[in-house]
Amino acid sequence: MKKIASYLYYLYFGIVYLTFSIILFLPIYFLVNGKHKYTTAKKIKYFWSKWMSFLIGIKVNIKEESTLDLQKKFIVCANHKSYLDIILMYLVLDQDFAFLGKSELLKWPVINLFFKRGVDIPVYRDSKTRASECLVLAEKEIKKGRSVVIFPEGGWDNSEKGMRKFKNGAFQLAIDTQCSILPVTFKNNYALFTDHKDISGTAKPGTANITVHQPIIVDNLTRKDLVNLREQTFNIINKELNSEN
Repeated sequence: MKKIASYLYYLYFGIVYLTFSIILFLPIYFLVNGKHKYTTAKKIKYFWSKWMSFLIGIKVNIKEESTLDLQKKFIVCANHKSYLDIILMYLVLDQDFAFLGKSELLKWPVINLFFKRGVDIPVYRDSKTRASECLVLAEKEIKKGRSVVIFPEGGWDNSEKGMRKFKNGAFQLAIDTQCSILPVTFKNNYALFTDHKDISGTAKPGTANITVHQPIIVDNLTRKDLVNLREQTFNIINKELNSEN
């Protein structure tokens, strides 16, 4: 019975998502363009995230460890094991940012238009050259005054229980641009909405608990500090992920 309820929820989720795809296609296609495209995209993304989460019955509980200076830009690093992570990120950070997302997202309606408009950056993992090019593009966005969101695990496997080892890209970018790391923990998104291919998983409404940690300042760090920075970020998220609070 529980499994049937999950599949019905997956079906409902798909219907809601496709409905938004139809509604938002023309606004994104025509309005996310020109010099104001980032501002327009931010508004549309927030609208989509807010109402999508409302209609699928996902409430958001955000715990902030400090008050962020939203005039500053960040490289946001979060754990990633649910599609909810993408949808809810727009409610977590109230500023313009570029998503570095796997190229498979180009197949998703709504989301793919933002990538095609240059608002977000696709990551092609099949080529080291193309993967490194995305960091160059991310650095350009940071120089424009935008934050960047990266899932440093680089993906997930349904059979894995814990976090994957973080890849170096986000931390190399932070050191090269002297842009602070902002760790974010999605504590229970996986329990609310697993990959539909995970036959042991579930999908259901509920409250998504999210922690926005204190920024990690990278001033004066060099490439020699990359591993320590990577591990520090991993440990912050992993500790919160495994805490009971």
